[in-house]
Amino acid sequence: MIRITGGENRSRLLETPNTTLTKPTMDKVRAAVFNALGDSVKFARVLDLFAGSGSYGFEALSRGAKEATFIDASYESIKAIKKNAANLNRENVEILNADVLSFLSQNIMEFDIIFADPPYKLDVYEAVVKTLIERKIVNDGGIIVLESERELKIDESLFKSVRFYKYGLAKIYILRK
Repeated sequence: MIRITGGENRSRLLETPNTTLTKPTMDKVRAAVFNALGDSVKFARVLDLFAGSGSYGFEALSRGAKEATFIDASYESIKAIKKNAANLNRENVEILNADVLSFLSQNIMEFDIIFADPPYKLDVYEAVVKTLIERKIVNDGGIIVLESERELKIDESLFKSVRFYKYGLAKIYILRK
């Protein structure tokens, strides 16, 4: 179990998928990410890719995001996200059981903040960022948050700012379009 670290649902527990394939983001890492994001979360349309338990999306909703879309290919993850949405009485969510890259290649919506926290063994960061930019899925002025266990090569020329944080094994990139 993990906790929401701030906002109206602060300290509420989230179910995690019953699988060893996901690794929930530690509470202190998520809290640091949202401190770095500040007020940009308020009223944002959020996309939580490789959502797992949905911790990034539910944290954003708790801190004032307008709506969140959760994408994960795992049935166990989708089950946990649906349970978390029900437990938190969240109706401003869309939950899709889909492969992330397939979803992105067909998506026509734009988002203000996009979280991408794939299983560390998947090497999809470059493809995800490229698709988000090329298909204009991230709004101008929008933010992409990447979590990885290794340092990534980011084409900084594509962004107004790139911030990097390190928390234990987690490497966090906050890319502002």
